[in-house]
Amino acid sequence: MNYQVAWSFDILGEEDKAILFYEKAIELGLNEEYLEDAYLGMGSTYRTLGDYNKSKVVFEKAIHQFPQNNALKVFYAMTLFNLGRHDISMEILLQVLSATSNDTDIQNFKKAILFYSDKLDKIW
Repeated sequence: MNYQVAWSFDILGEEDKAILFYEKAIELGLNEEYLEDAYLGMGSTYRTLGDYNKSKVVFEKAIHQFPQNNALKVFYAMTLFNLGRHDISMEILLQVLSATSNDTDIQNFKKAILFYSDKLDKIW
C-alpha cells in the first residue's frame, strides 16, 4: 500500500510527499520486484528533491542488491553527475550503453567505448 501511494505522489509531481511512503514501504518489507522499483523511485525522488547524498546511498544499496538492473545504474549515474562526479557518471553510462545497445554502430565500437569509458580525461 505505501509503495503504491509513493508512486501516486510521484506521478502527481509531489515528490516531497512520496518520499515518506517509499521509506515506509521499504522499512515494512516488499517482495523483490516491488523492492527494486521502490529503490528506483526513492533514489530518483531524493535526486529530484536535491538530496543527492541520500540518493547516492539508496542507489548504491539497490545496485548491490540488484546488479542486473540497468535502470538503477542510469539513475545512479544522474545522481553522480549532480554530485560533480562526471567521470564516474559517464563511465557507468558508457558501460550500460555498450552492454544494452543493439545499435550496429555502437556494437562496432563497443571495445573502444568500454576501453575509454574510464579514461575520458586521459590525453594520449
